[in-house]
Amino acid sequence: MASLGKKILSAFVVVADEKKQVEEKQPESKPLPAPRKPVMNSTAPVSNRFRDYFDKLFTEANIAGPDYFEFSKMIEAMHSIPDEKARYSAAFAGLQVQGLDKGKLLSTAEQYVQVLHTDAVNFHSTVDAALQEKVHQKKQEMEEKNKRIQQLSQEISDLQNQLAVLQQEVAENEAKIEASTGSYKAESEYMKERILSDIQKIKQYI
Repeated sequence: MASLGKKILSAFVVVADEKKQVEEKQPESKPLPAPRKPVMNSTAPVSNRFRDYFDKLFTEANIAGPDYFEFSKMIEAMHSIPDEKARYSAAFAGLQVQGLDKGKLLSTAEQYVQVLHTDAVNFHSTVDAALQEKVHQKKQEMEEKNKRIQQLSQEISDLQNQLAVLQQEVAENEAKIEASTGSYKAESEYMKERILSDIQKIKQYI
């Protein structure tokens, strides 16, 4: 039954049309003689997808011989009978000749309630696992990546500030070096001219 829960969950969470494709390939099970109404006369709206799922679940859990499952099908088939008591009595009478008694009808109805309970436990366990894998873990991954983006943004901002400082330092150092180079060349030329001048004067005066 856990596998059934996973199948129907995957039909909604992973691939929405997957179950539809599977249904088209599955052989028809026990065709109903009249348009279907919800099992157990539920008045709550039920999607066809889940309705088919529970039909399959009950079919697989159905025991040999007449029981509540066949009884519920007969009630559905008699939907044209307006009187509810008449429908129940007629359905029971039709199965009573096949060996169904009131005790077995009630006990098997309780068995199907237990089938629903067990399937619900398995289904919600599958849902929890899917939420953990496909939602909670993804949210945690999103938060981690968002934090990483913030960290990288801060690192980029710090690097841009450092780059601006380095650019300023480079410009200042380049200006200083160029100024020093110019001063050195000027002073070197001055000293060279002075020495050459002194050489001429020495030769002339001494």
